[in-house]
Amino acid sequence: MISAVELQQKDIPPARFVVVDFLPQGLSLLASPPKYGKSWFVLDLCLSVAAGTPFLGQDTVKSGCLYLALEDSQRRLQDRMNKVLGGRTAPQGFYFATSALDIGEGLLEQLEGHMAAHPDTGLIVIDTLQKVRGAGNSRENAYSADYREVGALKAFADKHGVCLLLVHHLRKMADDGDPFNRISGTNGIMGAADSVFVLSRKKRSDTQTTLSVTGRDIESREMVLEFDKGSYRWQVLGSVEQMEEQQARTEYESNYIPGTIRELVEQSGGRWSGTMQDLLDAAKRYHGVLLADNTKALSNEVKRFERSLLEYDGILHDRVRNGNGGGKHRFYKRQPTTTESQPQGEQLSI
Repeated sequence: MISAVELQQKDIPPARFVVVDFLPQGLSLLASPPKYGKSWFVLDLCLSVAAGTPFLGQDTVKSGCLYLALEDSQRRLQDRMNKVLGGRTAPQGFYFATSALDIGEGLLEQLEGHMAAHPDTGLIVIDTLQKVRGAGNSRENAYSADYREVGALKAFADKHGVCLLLVHHLRKMADDGDPFNRISGTNGIMGAADSVFVLSRKKRSDTQTTLSVTGRDIESREMVLEFDKGSYRWQVLGSVEQMEEQQARTEYESNYIPGTIRELVEQSGGRWSGTMQDLLDAAKRYHGVLLADNTKALSNEVKRFERSLLEYDGILHDRVRNGNGGGKHRFYKRQPTTTESQPQGEQLSI
C-alpha cells in the first residue's frame, strides 16, 4: 500500500519501449487470422530490435531477442531470415527455439534460464500462444484459465522489464466494427495484456492490411500496412484516415461527375447553372459518357460529391427551385467573402 502523497513524489522511471512509442515492455498480443503474415511480422521485428534498426518506420531500442517459433523448423526459419536480411549478416544477440514446455509445466523456468544466460534480452516472442498452453483444469472456467496463464507470462515480463509478445489467432465471426472482439478465447486474454495488435482485412484477398493498436502505455491507432514481396517486410502506407482520404481523392479525381462540373465552372468564368439534364448532355459532349441512368440518380450523385467539390476545387453548389419540383442547379467558385458573393437562393445543401 502507498499513499497518494508518496506516489505523487515517488521517482518512477517512464515505460521502456522496444519499438519507440509503439511496442512497450510488458505483455503484448499480436492476433490475426491464419496465414496473414504474423510470422514474417515478428521475425522482422526481432531482426530489427536485435540490430537496433527501425521497424515499421519507428526507431527501436537495441536489445537481445528470443523467438520461440513453435510452428516452424530451422530450415524454414533460415530461409525466411535470409530473405528478410537480403544478404546482410544476422545480428548478434538474437536466438531461436522451435520447442518449449507449456505454461505451468516448465516454460517460465526455461525463460528464466535464458534471461540468466542473456541478461540483455529485451524482447521475447512466443509464436503461438496456443502451443504453450496446457491441457487445462476441468474445474476451472475458461476466463479464469485464460487470465491465469496469460497473467503468469505478464508477471514474468514485468519482473524482468522485457516485452513478451504472444502471437495468437482471431475467431471467425461477423465484423462488429471492433477487431479486438475477434481475439480467440475469452476476454481474459486481452484483459491480461498491456498492449494488443490486430491484423485484419475486409477480404482475405486484399493486399492492404489494417493494423489496429491499443494498450495501456501507447496511443490507440489504426495503420494500413502492405507486405512487400520484394523485401519480405511489412511496410506502413499510412493511417486509416490518410488512406481513406487518399481513396476518396482518387475516386473524386477519376469520376466524370465532378470532372464535368469543374469544366463547366471553369469555362463559364467561375459560375455555371443548369439542370441535371444539361449536366448529362455536357458529359456526353465532353467525354462521351453517361453520368447516370436518369436526372434523379444524377442529382443524388451530385449531392454525394458536394463536400468534395468544396474541399478539393472550392466549388459551392445550391439549387433554385421553380415551384413545380424542378429548377436549376448552380455551381460557383467560393470567393473570399462568400456571404456577399453567394447568389441569392435557398441555403446550401452541404
